[in-house]
Amino acid sequence: MIMNRRTFLIAGVAATAAITIPILKCRSHTFLTDNPLMRPLVLANFCDAKTIREIGDSYRAQVPAENRLEKLRELLLTDEQGRKSDAPNDDSISEMLNKKVNCEFKEGKIVVEDGWVLSKTEARQCALYSLEG
Repeated sequence: MIMNRRTFLIAGVAATAAITIPILKCRSHTFLTDNPLMRPLVLANFCDAKTIREIGDSYRAQVPAENRLEKLRELLLTDEQGRKSDAPNDDSISEMLNKKVNCEFKEGKIVVEDGWVLSKTEARQCALYSLEG
């Protein structure tokens, strides 16, 4: 079956809208913190602080055992082997968190919050931001 030009254009516009509308909902804004524990790197590139906070609130409501600052910090600073990180600075912490995020996606350790597919680490970063931000 050959797609005619009109059908192709309509399909292209629909696909563009499907991708663009969620991103527009999370307009890019300067994020309010440089603290890597509270900054889900990819999400922070195109979501504002309000959206990050809403995601965090939703996660904390669904996972009440992680509804404390200390617990979230502990989970975020623990590596894949369960060892507490001794990362000396924000760059090292960011690198460790990014590795955790990548591993979690590869291993299917994801959560869906407010329509966003996130790694557990990203959801915890949002939750910490919602408590401290």
